[in-house]
Amino acid sequence: MRILITGASGFIGGALARRFAGRADVELTALARAELDLADREAIAARLARSRPEAVIHAAGRTSGDRDALFADNALATANLAEAIGAAAPEAGLILLGSAAQYGASEGHVPWRESDPCAPVEPYGRSKHAAETSALAAARRDGFRVTALRLFNVITPEPQGEQVFAAFLRRAASAAAAGPPPWRLRMGPLTAVRDFIDIEDALTAVERVIERGAWDQVINVCCGEGLTARALLDAVCAQTGGRVLVDEDPPTVPSMLPWSVGDPTRCEAVLGLRPTADLAGVARRAAAWLATAKEAADARSHA
Repeated sequence: MRILITGASGFIGGALARRFAGRADVELTALARAELDLADREAIAARLARSRPEAVIHAAGRTSGDRDALFADNALATANLAEAIGAAAPEAGLILLGSAAQYGASEGHVPWRESDPCAPVEPYGRSKHAAETSALAAARRDGFRVTALRLFNVITPEPQGEQVFAAFLRRAASAAAAGPPPWRLRMGPLTAVRDFIDIEDALTAVERVIERGAWDQVINVCCGEGLTARALLDAVCAQTGGRVLVDEDPPTVPSMLPWSVGDPTRCEAVLGLRPTADLAGVARRAAAWLATAKEAADARSHA
């Protein structure tokens, strides 16, 4: 199986590259941002023609920045990639890594289904929904296969990415490096409810699309249960034996997305996967990472 991954130096793209690199049955082309200009459709088509991928995993993109940057790196880049696949590699299947932010705000706190209309309320969600819409349209027009995985809040036990969990781990490591416990740090409001999933489940979902030939789908990758960010961080603090303490700033303005939980029914039916809602394992691994970071900081200070 020939697989091409965009965004291979990023948070999820890098994890996917490491996962597929360890498989003897995969011929992998893992491209970082500097290796593939997604603003250049002709360059993309040329690279696809050389690599002849059977599956393209589009993990490149932007999670923060102004509106123009988000639309350039998410919507326009995806449209360019999809059109290049249609022109140069129509036999390839495209896997898009979308986002729960595409749905927008919930009024009734009913888990999002894939059939629900998307009404994103902020630029990131809008850019990701525009990316998905353009890729699905290109696939219908040019006849290639595409599956969109709407990933809910992916967490990893190391400070990768820009989400609140990664920020917490970075700040905890900095506090631990500064002196003896307890290590106190301050975070912004943590009351938003999210559907958190272990990165291992997100990677498995991508693998299952390819293994099962689950093309021409839109699939939520979620556990179906909501948890506040505070509860998630408290679970890690408990695993440190109370050595990490979190002070939380009160909200100054209402959250644009106070609640976002998905329905995992289609994920389970199509991919045979229901991401775990038990994040105790992630909390333990995060606490272990923090202990290792503390040991490394101590070793540097005594060197």
